[in-house]
Amino acid sequence: MKPLRDSLGRPIFWVTVILSILGVLSVFSASVVMTASTSDFNRDPFFFLNRQLGAMVVGLVALCAVRRIDLLRWRTFLSLPTMFLMLLVLAAVLVLGTEINGARRWFVLGPFQFQVAELAKLAVVFYLADYLARHRTRVHSMLSIAPSWILVLLAALLIEREPDLSTALVVVATMMAMLFAAGASWRDLRIMSLLGVLLIVGMTIAKPYRIDRWKVFLDPFADPLKDGYQLCNSLMAVASGGIWGRGFGFSHQKFNYLPEQHTDFIFAIYSEEMGLVGALGLFMLFCVLGYCGLRLAVNCRRPYLSLLAVGITFQVVIQALINIAVVTSSIPSTGIPLPFLSYGGSSLLVTLLGMGILLNIADHTSRQSQSAPRENKSRRRMRRGSTLATSDEEQVRSVSTGEWEASVAQARPGRSRSGLPQPVVEPRLTDRLPFHPAARAERERLRRNLKRVRTLDS
Repeated sequence: MKPLRDSLGRPIFWVTVILSILGVLSVFSASVVMTASTSDFNRDPFFFLNRQLGAMVVGLVALCAVRRIDLLRWRTFLSLPTMFLMLLVLAAVLVLGTEINGARRWFVLGPFQFQVAELAKLAVVFYLADYLARHRTRVHSMLSIAPSWILVLLAALLIEREPDLSTALVVVATMMAMLFAAGASWRDLRIMSLLGVLLIVGMTIAKPYRIDRWKVFLDPFADPLKDGYQLCNSLMAVASGGIWGRGFGFSHQKFNYLPEQHTDFIFAIYSEEMGLVGALGLFMLFCVLGYCGLRLAVNCRRPYLSLLAVGITFQVVIQALINIAVVTSSIPSTGIPLPFLSYGGSSLLVTLLGMGILLNIADHTSRQSQSAPRENKSRRRMRRGSTLATSDEEQVRSVSTGEWEASVAQARPGRSRSGLPQPVVEPRLTDRLPFHPAARAERERLRRNLKRVRTLDS
């Protein structure tokens, strides 16, 4: 059987490398005019390039380190203790954090600054994966797993108070995706979704600037020189790229026309320079990453690692979709970076850490698949029918096809006088089967086989 390291690990690694390189080049192209013409950056055209390149190098080193650790050994520490620590840090940043543009989201240490909410997103995934894997038999009831989503909602509330509603929504959406993967009922998910929509509406009404964003979304050209200025320039940048784009470095909107051109709206500059072909290529890279991550979650037989893969993959893909939707005016504007491409050392470092965890899970699944016997078609079909919340085993063995009986019969050293193997079913085993139509038929079949073997033996 072909190792999963070749079928899933390699695409994840190469997509990560390609997106990281594209991000460094895009940040340089989008920011070179601003940094070279402004004294705030000492007129250094390589100001943001050097920082983004340094963050990428550190992130790739962290990726290689995380890929080699034993996630199962560190599972307990990365769960509840890390979650409580992140709640304390999120509360501390509201008091001790540095205020930038009216928001307290960063801890600034000299020339370095770190956004705590980015690391909190990863901590939430680790906590939920551990909790849901341990209590997967109770996932069908939201009240029975209340401690998990209460802590996550508390973290999301602290993030929203920074204020950073978009990151809080990503945290809540990741929780919903992991609950769905763990086997939560549709009824509970619908109720939680409805309550979440009502809560978002209330938070939007409470902040006047969020209402203005909805007005701009409905008609961005109503006031193109004030409230709709950024969105109108973003749409012009995307439209002027055409099919093939203007070429790398030849964007017009980056000449101080489009605000936040190197952070939240970097996709507009990328689309202007690379055109529709480049934008679709970038979108396909995120699709490949999402497909490989979710398929890795299905193939992995450890519920904890499977849920980790679901959470990390969903987080990266949903952020990319939201950012692209904002830039193209498909949803109201919200401040969320594009993974790998937007400038930000915290975002890039945490994203590369997540990719390292995915590669770690791919290597673990590859080692388990290499040590397991080759599967036949019926066993593969039965394994695919299991869910992330139904098995602790690395591989699900079939029972009804007779494989288990045959393996036990071959393992028995004793033989009867007629040369037939000893009965593989204990005399009282059939009496303990549950009273179900399928189980009753299986019990009668086992009794007939047992009677036939005893007749031949006598």
